[in-house]
Amino acid sequence: MKVDGREPGWASERRIEERALNASGAFQSLVYDGWLLGYRPGPTKRLRCVNPFYPSTLPLEKKVLHCISFYAAARLPAIFRLLPFSEPSTLDAWLERNGWAAFERTLVLRCSLAELAESPHSNEPVTIIDPPAWEPLVAELLDIAPDALPRFIERATGYPLPHAGALIRRDGEVVACGVLKLEDDHAGLFALKTAAAWRGRGLGRAVVAALLGEARRRGAATAYLQVTADNGPALALYRRFGFITAYEYWYRARDGEQH
Repeated sequence: MKVDGREPGWASERRIEERALNASGAFQSLVYDGWLLGYRPGPTKRLRCVNPFYPSTLPLEKKVLHCISFYAAARLPAIFRLLPFSEPSTLDAWLERNGWAAFERTLVLRCSLAELAESPHSNEPVTIIDPPAWEPLVAELLDIAPDALPRFIERATGYPLPHAGALIRRDGEVVACGVLKLEDDHAGLFALKTAAAWRGRGLGRAVVAALLGEARRRGAATAYLQVTADNGPALALYRRFGFITAYEYWYRARDGEQH
C-alpha cells in the first residue's frame, strides 16, 4: 500500500502510534508476543483492543484464540485494530477469511509546524489551561460523567509528559475544546470538540490554531491527530492547516462485537 505516494517503511508511523497510545493513557494493557492487548473500559476503542504492532512468533490461530478468551474474561468485545504495519502481515487477510468484519476506517494525519499552511493565530479568544485544571472545565462538553471525572483528573495529574488544554467559553459555558500532548518533537491533538449549537462558526479552527501555536512555542516540529475517514468537515478543517494522511487504520470484530 502507498500513502501519499510513499512506499511503506513505517518506522516513523509506528512511533506516532506509540506516542498516541502514550498520550491516551494506555496503561491498562498487556504485551502478548508483540501484540498490545488494551483492556481499559470506555468509549475509546484504541485502548480496549488488540494493537498488533511488533513481530509475532506464535501460531496466528493460537494467538487469536488467546485474545478471544482474554477479552471474554475482561467482559469486553474482542476487537483488532489493523494498520499497514500490523504483525504478522497476514493478520488482516486471516481475520477477513474467518468472519471478522472491518469497520470504522480512521486516518492519522500529520503536518510540519515549520510549514503551517494557515497561521496559528485567530481573533477568537482561546484559553490555554494546563491539566488537570482543564478536565473539570470541559467534562460536560466531552460527556465525562461526574463519577468518572476523578479518574480523568487522576490520569492527568500523573501524566509524565508535557500537555496543555485549550477551550473557548460563551456566556461562561465551554463550547469548544482540545488538548495537546507532547513527546520529544511531536505534538498530538486530542479531544477536539465543538458543541453542536456552535459548529460552523470557526471555533474548531481557533482551537486547532491555538494548540498548534502552543505546540510550536514548546518546541514541537510535527503535529498529528486522528479523524474518522467519513468526517468530511473535520478533514476539511485539518487540511487547511496542511495536515496530510500519514497512514490509516481500521478495526475488525465478529458480528455483535463491533462497538
